[in-house]
Amino acid sequence: MEGQQTDNPKEPSDASAVTVAVSGALTIERSGEFRQTLIDALSGAQRVVLNIEQLHDIDIPALQLICSACKTAAAANKILTFAGSPPDCLMALKNGIGICQNSPCSQNGNASCILFGGTKSWQN
Repeated sequence: MEGQQTDNPKEPSDASAVTVAVSGALTIERSGEFRQTLIDALSGAQRVVLNIEQLHDIDIPALQLICSACKTAAAANKILTFAGSPPDCLMALKNGIGICQNSPCSQNGNASCILFGGTKSWQN
């Protein structure tokens, strides 16, 4: 898990943007580390880009942490967004627990959930 300053060529330069890249398995065993990484990123940047493209496993606690980070970002007038494409393991989890892809999120301005491909979602 790593966080680094980022510069997205599709958006104006933002010195306060941080990318958090996570690979492998993001499960309960890594939830403490992941939680602290998200807290550090959100406390130090206006915009956090979460790159989870290289995940091969994700569980519900990790999903809850991402949702909580999204909610925390919105409450602080910050932005949490995603890089790349959603990994297959996320889509499998989503389908397995029955989340609707376009369900509105009250924490996200009633837009579609950014985690599952909503309107303010993944940067490609």
